Amino acid sequence: MLRECYIVEVMRRRMQFIDDEATQSHIEKAAKWLTGNHKPGLLLHGTVGNGKTTLARAIGSLIGVLYESPYSDRRKMVLTVSALELADIAKNQPERFDNIKKAELLAIDDVGTEPSVVKVWGNEISPFVDTIYYRYDRQMFTIMTSNLKKEELADKYGERIADRFTEMFDRIVFENYSYRK
Repeated sequence: MLRECYIVEVMRRRMQFIDDEATQSHIEKAAKWLTGNHKPGLLLHGTVGNGKTTLARAIGSLIGVLYESPYSDRRKMVLTVSALELADIAKNQPERFDNIKKAELLAIDDVGTEPSVVKVWGNEISPFVDTIYYRYDRQMFTIMTSNLKKEELADKYGERIADRFTEMFDRIVFENYSYRK
């Protein structure tokens, strides 16, 4: 089912689905993460253009299909936001930022592209770090995509956050070529 959701995401981008070994492996690892007793977070990271965002969206679509219900309190959706957008929302819409941070199921795309700190009424806040701390403390379902390598994530966010990433996230590394042509 995850493979089919992935194909739909590829088609939505008006691209051609390439059923290569890397794609099969990424989908298989994500499916095992979803169905097994694994960490509450999944970090999809590696080089650009090779399916990280597509896989994160496919996981969100699959959860939406599996938990579709006419009763809104039983429906499950993965809230997806880019890291850059998260910083902007934290700065300009604090109530919305709080709702995103507390979402039951959250996907943060393109981690590493956002400013580390934003000013809100003269105060400096770190929206991404604040979100991760909140979700880490509660061990909440979180998917992240990033073009940064493990070491680069530690450099950008510091050892404390990098250490929490290790505890909170299973990782799928994307090292294949870009599908964007």
